[in-house]
Amino acid sequence: MNIVVEKLVLHRAEGLFPAAIAIVKQPLNALKEIRHSFLHPNELKFFDTLKFERVQHSYLLGRFAAKKAWSVFAEDNAMTAVEITAGIFQQPVLYLPGGGNIQLSIGHTEEIGMAIVFPESHPMGVDAELIDVKQSETIRSIVAVGEQDKLQLIHPDAGKSLTVLWTIKEALSKVLKTGLMTPFELFEIDKVQHQDGIVICDFKNFPQYKSLSWLAGGYAWSIVLPHKSTLDLAVLRKLYLQNSAGQVS
Repeated sequence: MNIVVEKLVLHRAEGLFPAAIAIVKQPLNALKEIRHSFLHPNELKFFDTLKFERVQHSYLLGRFAAKKAWSVFAEDNAMTAVEITAGIFQQPVLYLPGGGNIQLSIGHTEEIGMAIVFPESHPMGVDAELIDVKQSETIRSIVAVGEQDKLQLIHPDAGKSLTVLWTIKEALSKVLKTGLMTPFELFEIDKVQHQDGIVICDFKNFPQYKSLSWLAGGYAWSIVLPHKSTLDLAVLRKLYLQNSAGQVS
């Protein structure tokens, strides 16, 4: 089973904020076999209503990644006691047995689940996307006029650059809890820089946030977090070097 989980510490002037991130790559059959070890009873009932394997797989990938991240965040292995439901905008909402202001963000592809757990007072969002030449041409439609000259700054390969941009905008939409209901032009990136193998972008219309992105194993990955928060980028580097994706490309 391919699972990578890392604790994160977000540094701000007012103090430290904990978080945890998990990446899971596991086939559907294997996840179905262990679903009783991590799904809440209500989640098990909901899973039984899912008819299509693709939907089942994405549901289990996301829930398993989220529960593993929560387990490390809370230092608690009672994953079945935690329930993740959908909010009114279909955003994931974390319900804990004893309550608490802890929330999460989930991203997944057909094969990979990614989740981050964080204090509600420190909003974050994540997304992952397979790099696909055909899909990248579709993504080109969400590029704002002011972003055209920034694609090359993200990565010299257009397909990779476009896919990273998509994950950045998806992750920001999750922080704002708007999903795909807001025109992506509003999520236009501004300054682009590179540090320790991570692409860091600012936002033109949301200067209070920034994105951290990387490429690994044919996927683009992004985290969006408050602009003034910092974390040890070596932890992210360890994350993508450990995960099943293997090498940065």
